[in-house]
Amino acid sequence: MEQLVAKKYVKALIEAVGEKKIAAAEKALAVVAGAFKDPKFAEVIVSPEVSKAQREELIISLLGEKPDAKLVNFVKTLGIHNRFGLIPEIVTLLQKELQRRSNKYEGVVESKKPIDKKLLGELEKSLSKYVDATVVLHPVKSERDGIKVMIEDLGLEASFSKERVASDMINHILKAL
Repeated sequence: MEQLVAKKYVKALIEAVGEKKIAAAEKALAVVAGAFKDPKFAEVIVSPEVSKAQREELIISLLGEKPDAKLVNFVKTLGIHNRFGLIPEIVTLLQKELQRRSNKYEGVVESKKPIDKKLLGELEKSLSKYVDATVVLHPVKSERDGIKVMIEDLGLEASFSKERVASDMINHILKAL
């Protein structure tokens, strides 16, 4: 439900600020969304003891020195409808929309051992060709004995493990006999 409501606000924000300023609006709102990670900030934003005007001022102060007037109006609209808590979801959806429009997606590569930059580059190039988009991968250390590639926004997940390869080879040999 929250995501459906947030989608409407994302669409309205894109229409309000325009194509040229949407990236700047996303960066400003990302700062606010980051503030939600602080439990005290999140508590203040949802607290009925703090007036809407004070919460609105706090959020607008996080938008930067001279925030875009349309972005300020957007925050005020969120305040009118008591939707400040949607800001992190709005930022997430806005980032996905910007990725879709630029045809550039980010993903992660999980492995036990550090991945060589050259190998990571080749993997990005291959995946970019496969999905017909620019793919940027970030290495993440895990306890997995193999490699797992995930690009969430594309719904792409691939994994390779030593056990699975060995198991598949044994099954293939057994079938051949």
